Amino acid sequence: MRLSDYIRENLIVLEPEIESKETAIALLVEKMQKAGVVSDGKKMLHEVLERERLGSTSIGKGIALPHARTQLVDEIVIALMKLQKGVVFNDDDPEPVRLIFLLGTPITAVAEYLKLLSRLSKTLKNDRIRKDLLTADSGAQIRDIFSHAED
Repeated sequence: MRLSDYIRENLIVLEPEIESKETAIALLVEKMQKAGVVSDGKKMLHEVLERERLGSTSIGKGIALPHARTQLVDEIVIALMKLQKGVVFNDDDPEPVRLIFLLGTPITAVAEYLKLLSRLSKTLKNDRIRKDLLTADSGAQIRDIFSHAED
């Protein structure tokens, strides 16, 4: 399992002007629907925001991992957003989130999802990788960062 296998350039959004986590998540879900990887964007958005209401998916260091286990995707999908300014994901954590990884996971893919989430979290704890992601200026560059991190 390689993270770079799950990260598609057409699901990467760079530097949008975003004011809230809800807007960021909505934009990523829209991107997923336009790419044809989610069957119903409106339902997906609802599921992700419902999960977010249970507890923030911000993991610190300017990173959030919103997600939903859903029947709306056929395989695990990651959409990524890099923000220049950042948005607040959790009122208890004042650090703005600048890297958002939205995961859509089939309900039956629990083991694969947990492995992927663990690998993603571990990779993003690396200060150098985070810095490289924040300075990347293309989807191809972001995929390369993940590819090199796994070599």
